[in-house]
Amino acid sequence: MESTETNVAGTPAQENVAAKPALDATVGTSSRREFIKTSVVAAGLTSAAYLPGLAKPAWAQKGVVKFGCSLPLTGSFEQVSKLYRSGYEMWWDTVNRKMRIGDRELDVEWVFYDDEFNPARTAQLTERLITTDKVDFIVGTYGTDTVLAQGAVAKRYNRITIQAGAASRRVDEEIGGSTTFTLVANASVYPKLALEYLATRTPKPKRLATLTFDDAAYKEMTESIIAQAPSLGMEHVLDIYNPVNVQDLRPAVLKLKREGNIDVVYFTGHDVPLIKFLQEAAALDFHPQAIIGGHLTTNPSVKAALGDKLRDVFGVTLWLPQFKYKDKYFADCQAFADKHRALKGFAPTYHSAMSYTVPMLYEMAAREAGTTDNEAIRKKLLAMKAVPTIWGPVTFNERGRIQSGGMPVIQWQGKDPALQVIFPKELATAEGVYPVPAGSKRG
Repeated sequence: MESTETNVAGTPAQENVAAKPALDATVGTSSRREFIKTSVVAAGLTSAAYLPGLAKPAWAQKGVVKFGCSLPLTGSFEQVSKLYRSGYEMWWDTVNRKMRIGDRELDVEWVFYDDEFNPARTAQLTERLITTDKVDFIVGTYGTDTVLAQGAVAKRYNRITIQAGAASRRVDEEIGGSTTFTLVANASVYPKLALEYLATRTPKPKRLATLTFDDAAYKEMTESIIAQAPSLGMEHVLDIYNPVNVQDLRPAVLKLKREGNIDVVYFTGHDVPLIKFLQEAAALDFHPQAIIGGHLTTNPSVKAALGDKLRDVFGVTLWLPQFKYKDKYFADCQAFADKHRALKGFAPTYHSAMSYTVPMLYEMAAREAGTTDNEAIRKKLLAMKAVPTIWGPVTFNERGRIQSGGMPVIQWQGKDPALQVIFPKELATAEGVYPVPAGSKRG
């Protein structure tokens, strides 16, 4: 099969694509396939018969089930995309490369494209996945605007998507449930438990600042912080607004220092600016009583870049290996994490756990439906109630959003900072350090 594709470096290439034994065999080369033949196993699938005289569906005729995806594989979100892709590939590895639908065991093809975090390009690639690549299932990209662009095209073709890369309520309002199902919680609940935890500390923090980024999900996080703070006895005194791809965080740190008497800073953004912000905070001797690094402090790139500068930084998390969730392939989250590290060479974050679960939900729905028909799959997804997965029990509301009550609170502790869960108590692995000592007093 011939496919024009975009490789990891973003360079167009055209080649005849043949199956390879491992997805990562040509990482970083111009010959790397973004179109990957794979296969996956799903046990116990419902059998479906074909009536005489009726044409078999496309997947039955061609003998494969095809998954399609675009991600920002280059640019500021390259590291995050690596985590998402590793999860999609983990599902491929875990289920042994065969998927049974109806009475047939089928190979699976993956089509990956680089959408460059560009909504217009995402829309073009989604249309290509549907009309040219003729994928059966679409898994989500990363970022609110790109997910919405993907969903808009899918809606036009009466297709569904399952995504784990956009927490904004805009997804629910515009395409949720009818077109798009979302495996990540709504952005408004991300800061909830972190603020509740700090409100119980002594001395109680009073003055709160936020760093907000130009993305709907990040804006909604700040909106929820501003709304929640008064009920916890805190005052929101400053918000610093930044482009998503901001390169220089020194002005933000200087502005926080000039404001004075900031007790808590909540950082809403992604891993690259978080690294830069914490580096500037250390360089400029800015040490509030708590910095909450948001939901991306667990990215391996953050610890690798910051080392001991990450010490005592708070964060929130959607998933950790020590959580006790399980699915039919893994006895718990640690078993998933161990296999991921063995296969991929690095520890998974919540992104990988989410993205691993996305194609598995398609697999489960298709098993029960006995077809890849999108309307049948949509109904099966809406009917899911506390389905066990290593991401946690999955129940979708009528807008296709997974139900969630908030994000556990973490802190990086020790000379070589290690992640500890500090709240809620039933998940805690250590007591929190608060107020955080100034950098000169650590060690």
